[in-house]
Parts: sequence; C-alpha cells; structure tokens
Amino acid sequence: MGLLTKIAAMLEALSPTCRQATRLQCQALDQPVPPAKRLGLCLHLLICRWCRRYGQQLRFLNEAAKTHPDDLNAAGPQKLSEQARARIKNNLRNK
Repeated sequence: MGLLTKIAAMLEALSPTCRQATRLQCQALDQPVPPAKRLGLCLHLLICRWCRRYGQQLRFLNEAAKTHPDDLNAAGPQKLSEQARARIKNNLRNK
C-alpha cells in the first residue's frame, strides 16, 4: 500500500459522512463540538462542497433569525380567500 493510499484511508476514517457533517454543523451553532469531531468536520468540508454550501446556508439562516427575531414571530399562517380556493379547486378538477 502506497503512502498516498494510506493517507487517503486515514483521512476517510477521520472524516464523517455527509449526514454526520450536517448534524455537526447544526450542533456547532448551539454548543461547542469536541476537538476530534471538529477536526473530522473540517476535513470533510475540505472535500465536500455540498456540505460546505449547506453550512453557509445554515449560518446565513441562523444569522438572519438572530438579526430579525420580530419578523419570525410576525409571520403566521395566511389563509386563501374563498375566490382563490374556488379557482384552485376548479383547476384541479379540470386536470
């Protein structure tokens, strides 16, 4: 087994799966992540652009929620008018 193969195997062993990486990123928003898991997450993020993108979106949403907390509470369920409901029902029946 060559040196590069050994290094790749070691990095793969340290790196979490994508599912684990997303959970660790969520956890990191609320509480500290243990150093070994943080190292593994960093290695994973170096390799996986999808998890990096997910982390960016997660941090953006977290920051937006902190910046505009009143807007979160103001948004509530909105009801459709009777006319809009009738149009939707009519369109669904005609398909």
